This record gives sequence, structure tokens and C-alpha cells, in this order.
Amino acid sequence: MIKKLPNMICWFRIILIPFVLLFMLTNPVTADMSMQTRFLIGGIIFGVAMISDAVDGKIARKFDAVTNFGKFLDPIADKLLVLSVLMAFVELKMLSSIPVILILAREFLVTGLRLGAAGKGTVVAANYWGKIKTALQGISIGATFIFVALFPETLLGEPSVIDGQNVCSLLIPQILLWISAIYSVISAIPYYNAMKQYIKD
Repeated sequence: MIKKLPNMICWFRIILIPFVLLFMLTNPVTADMSMQTRFLIGGIIFGVAMISDAVDGKIARKFDAVTNFGKFLDPIADKLLVLSVLMAFVELKMLSSIPVILILAREFLVTGLRLGAAGKGTVVAANYWGKIKTALQGISIGATFIFVALFPETLLGEPSVIDGQNVCSLLIPQILLWISAIYSVISAIPYYNAMKQYIKD
């Protein structure tokens, strides 16, 4: 059972994604909640999902439960979680689509390289660069949840209006998101250097 636990936690992380989006985006279920309340609850769920990422990895290493399927599932769960939330930010006009496009392009590149390596019989797990990338994305997204949940009045510059409510301009979270997007692109270089041999004929 313990051998299956890391993958079960990955699936749990994927299952949490719709619930994060449920509280982020306007819908009949959360229509009576303020933006601040929705982002507080959504942020807590997102935090639990990010913590589960560290937990499943620790369990897999401690109990020698690292599997090839887990090496694929873990980064996929991370990508689905992060990209879903970032796209919701764009939908809410809280973030430019450009950093999201940069992150999405990076993920397509690395996933393509992984598939090329898998076709040659090699499963490539996330490296140190990838782990830092995931941590940066988690911190920047978490900061955005915190700013919206705790600072309903404008703190930096002109107030932003989301769903008819004034919230802070989100300057600091946006800077963090841009930094994580730029680092995401840079982090693809070591993957390319390590796996380019697998895409050569």
C-alpha cells in the first residue's frame, strides 16, 4: 500500500484543481461570497495541493516507492495545477497572458523532450532546476491569493476592479509571477541539454 501512496497523493492533487477554480471564478455556488473569501478558501486549497507535492516526493524516496509512472504523473499534476490557476488569473484580468504563454511554451518543450526520451526507453524525472521552478511558481501564486484575500483596498498604485470589487493592484504578485515565468524558460535549458540526444535521428 505504501508503494502506491505517492501516486495516490498525485491524483489527490489533480482532484483538488477543480475546487481551487471553483472558488476563484464566479459561479452559482460561490456567487454570494466576496472575492476576498473566495480567494482565501481557494488559496488554502492551493496550499494543500502544493504541500502534497513535497509530501509525495518525500514518501517516494523514504520508502523506495519511486516508479516510472510516478515520474510522469508528478510533473503532470504540478503543471495542471499551476497552469489552471494562472489561466484563471488571466480570465479574471489579474495577470497578463504573456507570462502564462511563456510558462506554457516551456512545459510543452520539456514534455516533448520527455516523450522523446521515453520513446528511447528513458524516463526523465524532474531535476533541481525543475524543483526550483515549481517552488517559485507556488510562491508567486500563493502571494497572489494572499494579497487578494487580505488586502481588499488598494495598496500599490490605482485600485483594480475584479468582479465589481476593488482589490489591490497586485504589483508585487505580478512581479513574482513574471520572475517565475522567466525562470521557467531558463530552467528548460538544462533539460534540453540533457535530453536533446533523444530527439536526434
